[in-house]
Amino acid sequence: MSWLVGLTKNPSFMSAFFGFLAAQFLKVAIYKDFRVFGRYGGMPSAHVATTSALAWAVGYTTGFDSPLTAIAAIFLAITTADAVGLRRNVDPNKGHTLMEAIYGFLLGWIVALLTVKLYR
Repeated sequence: MSWLVGLTKNPSFMSAFFGFLAAQFLKVAIYKDFRVFGRYGGMPSAHVATTSALAWAVGYTTGFDSPLTAIAAIFLAITTADAVGLRRNVDPNKGHTLMEAIYGFLLGWIVALLTVKLYR
């Protein structure tokens, strides 16, 4: 279980984890229905919030010129494109609007700022 302890000490991982939880609990508060926790679609995008929190945290901890930050940023871009574009075209109920993705991005940024400050 040392791997689990290691993950909890990793600000980038924890930022992504908190980004996911923050987005899901916001969905519950917005829709006033706990059944929306973990569902696809809705405001804000948990996929985008999670990958945004990860990318920002990696940038803050390794530097924005780091290859790791580039990988995380590309991962964020692909996830966002999938959430807004591809998934929305396949099933509008499981995709996200652009605004839902933008709010997810901003939520992830805020979570990363707070998480990285907490871990310093």
